[in-house]
Amino acid sequence: MKAIIPAATKKESMFPLNDTIPTSLMPVNGRPLILQTIEKLKACDVDEIYVVANYKIEKFQELFDGRNDVNVVVQEDLSGTAEALKTCSFLEDDFIVINGDVVVSKNDISRLIDSFDENFSIMAVDDQKPEKYGVLSIKNDKVVDINEKPEKPENPLVNTGVYLFNPEIFRMIDLSEKDSLTDVVAENLRKNKCRYVLAEDYWIDIGSGKELLKADRILRKKELNAFVSGDATVSDRAYIGDNVRIESGAIIEPGAVIKDDSVISKNALIGANTVINNSTISPGCEINGCVIDSSLLFMDCIVDPFTHVERVVLSEECDLKSGTVIRESFIGPRSYIDMNNSIRGVKFVPDARTDLSEISK
Repeated sequence: MKAIIPAATKKESMFPLNDTIPTSLMPVNGRPLILQTIEKLKACDVDEIYVVANYKIEKFQELFDGRNDVNVVVQEDLSGTAEALKTCSFLEDDFIVINGDVVVSKNDISRLIDSFDENFSIMAVDDQKPEKYGVLSIKNDKVVDINEKPEKPENPLVNTGVYLFNPEIFRMIDLSEKDSLTDVVAENLRKNKCRYVLAEDYWIDIGSGKELLKADRILRKKELNAFVSGDATVSDRAYIGDNVRIESGAIIEPGAVIKDDSVISKNALIGANTVINNSTISPGCEINGCVIDSSLLFMDCIVDPFTHVERVVLSEECDLKSGTVIRESFIGPRSYIDMNNSIRGVKFVPDARTDLSEISK
């Protein structure tokens, strides 16, 4: 079994978080999301993986340099998702397709693979707002149509964009005038049998900062490999809760509190009297005497004492000065937040400085 992971486009809805990092490489649950997807695929006996990239392709090439089981291929034509598959039209085996910015469980991937005995298989999910997605039309337990964003959905079953195909799909793409892979599938459903598998665990299509936070929270809750590295320095006067991962090189100083479902990544410093709750702290961060709650911090952020961060994504290399309170906000990379700011519900552009009022978009 092979796999294709489309990850070529830059979603404008993810601005400013993806200014320098593609969504599929963001540090969800402390590690690049795409690596976690690849590990799940490998655990399901997928032996060869093709990552289709364009935006920041050099970052993918660097991440997978030296790996023989992961191949980075370039998608030059970004007109649609069908083009992503065409970059791998040399495949002669059955293959699974999972977008690089989608979160799905190993269990559901395995169930989709096990179900495959037709031309197509589609992973579906029950959604409370099916009108936002492609709704599957079902007859005799087979998918017979996909109705994109219907005003009155006939059922709550929506297409997740996770597929299993045989190589015949490449011929269908060549014969079609459609740019969307979903449209190509839909126009061939009458002539080809298609099964669907309902996701049992979770499916998140990350298209906003809120969905990124949700994905990080769910993966920490359900898939966090809890441990304290022998190469970490943890004070015996620090408190470490349940389901916590502390990686090598991390320093946890006296009086620090690391509550449940948290990740402290490599070489992060958690200073005295800091409280981390239900959050991911990425490599190289320095967090001192503050509160980080239900948040995701990218690499190399600095947070000074008497700061409160709640339901926030901080992109890489942000610098938060003392006395600042930030809630429900998404901060672009390399931003500087001066002392004693109170911020709620905003997006900060990359390289923002509150002392210059260059803050939001």
